[in-house]
Amino acid sequence: MYPDLKNKVVIVTGGFRGNGKAIVKNFLQNGSKVYSLDNKFIKSEKKNNLSKIKIDLTNFDDLDQLIKKIGNKNKKIDILINNAGITLDYKKYDLSSHWHKTLNINLHVPYFLINYCKKFLIKSKNPSIINISSISSKIAMSNNVSYNVSKSGLNALTMSIAHDFAKHKIRVNSICPGYIKTDMTKKSYSSKRLKKIRVQRTMTKNYGKPEDIANLAVFLSSTNSRYINAEELIIDGGLIKKGI
Repeated sequence: MYPDLKNKVVIVTGGFRGNGKAIVKNFLQNGSKVYSLDNKFIKSEKKNNLSKIKIDLTNFDDLDQLIKKIGNKNKKIDILINNAGITLDYKKYDLSSHWHKTLNINLHVPYFLINYCKKFLIKSKNPSIINISSISSKIAMSNNVSYNVSKSGLNALTMSIAHDFAKHKIRVNSICPGYIKTDMTKKSYSSKRLKKIRVQRTMTKNYGKPEDIANLAVFLSSTNSRYINAEELIIDGGLIKKGI
């Protein structure tokens, strides 16, 4: 538990399921006030410290207005978690839509959201931005160029914003997950053949859990990580570093 996260104002995108849902839960357990943004919610609703907000993240005018509403109401924003992301089957989309849809959610949304939140993050005593990237930013995943590029771009965004926002004491880091058991990896996890291939590639011989990502996210948001900035933290069970 991180006592310094109590009453912190946290925004999490893609909080409906998977890593995002686990991140939301972990911050709530640490006493934070969480705004979970996702278009998958049936409706917007508030219960205790959790506000579920149904929104199309790619509607940048609506997103800007929402951030102003949250920031003005709380007089600050402490933590921004850019978790929302998609990967598309390139066979089901034409070349243009596959590229633009992926980059819009995975890269454009974080960029604009960071800038919308900036003036409110400056008002925080320990502001932190965390971008959920992927090991796809480090190694090429086949038949998904747009996803690989978007996550590589997200790491570059992390580095650039960390540099530019340092004067405001805003830390910015990326988390790069490997194979985590979520809906995004359901196809491979449910296939004995594909699961075996992926498990064999990791040193720990298993898939990670959303809670593993959430644990790292809250740590990077706490004062315990105050000297960690502009980093790309890989959490993949040793997949990338595994040798012969």
